[in-house]
Amino acid sequence: MANIDVRMSVEEWRERHAGRFSYNGHIGGNLISVDRSEAEAGSQIIDRLPRHIVLMDSFMGFFLETLVLARDRIRAVGWSRDAHYPAALVCFSNMFRRFRCCEVLFMKGYAFDGYALMRDLKDRAFLLAGVARNMATFTMIMVGPDACDPSQDDYANKTTRSRKNIENLISRRMSGKDSGLSIDIQNDLKRWDQLFNYEVHGGILSFAQEVAALYTAGKAPSIGPMFDDDALAMYVNRSVEIGWLVVRLLPFLQMSLADFGSEWEDKRAILDESFRYMVEELGLLGKKIGDSLIAMVDTKFSFKQPFHYFEADGTT
Repeated sequence: MANIDVRMSVEEWRERHAGRFSYNGHIGGNLISVDRSEAEAGSQIIDRLPRHIVLMDSFMGFFLETLVLARDRIRAVGWSRDAHYPAALVCFSNMFRRFRCCEVLFMKGYAFDGYALMRDLKDRAFLLAGVARNMATFTMIMVGPDACDPSQDDYANKTTRSRKNIENLISRRMSGKDSGLSIDIQNDLKRWDQLFNYEVHGGILSFAQEVAALYTAGKAPSIGPMFDDDALAMYVNRSVEIGWLVVRLLPFLQMSLADFGSEWEDKRAILDESFRYMVEELGLLGKKIGDSLIAMVDTKFSFKQPFHYFEADGTT
């Protein structure tokens, strides 16, 4: 183990590393080639997927606009009297950042890495829909109904178990055995969910992709971005599907009916139609998941009107 003097100055620290890790005069300078590859990957994606880029840029811009409108509304009239509206705002703000992370990774050529993060976005969308359909409260999805006194030794275990129970209940009622959807649709949605898990746990999809390329085409694993058609398609399809779920949920940020105005609602309607169009194309290509996703969105991401924030009690 290296003998490091903890009193080393910043300059001494820099010199110590510069002596071993400099390349062309820069510490870590050999990463410049990766930076260039990432920029090139983004340019290729823009050229190859113009319709997708237009849709997702429109969606992300609208998502940001919605958060700003919510913030401005709070400044103008004050916070909602509903106790958990701040929790809703935090949930949507966190989703925006996570979606932005996915998009940045995708545009840098890391489609499977962005895809892996999409699983969390899907889970968050389901939980928010569970609250918006009054299956659960924010307390239930964040802490759990059976949470004990925080001073107790098993507090962490009990709250984790309670949250998982609520997550499973919402999942069953949104897409599983208690959803009322046909068995075929349930099975399609289960496979859809499993595809996320394959990449989240162990990177199975990306590993299989590169191993196949190595053995069938003698293609060495990519260092840096991986520009692969299957990876791009999987990310594009899933980001469109999750984006559609979010668009359906966004009115829940309104403290009262039509808080964001008619122009905002017109924009949201256009995005809703555009996402549906893209998902319908999966069905036209023979992908059953397209039709199954539409059935799920039309029934489970369709909310009681007028749809705006309300204080859920979890009784539905």
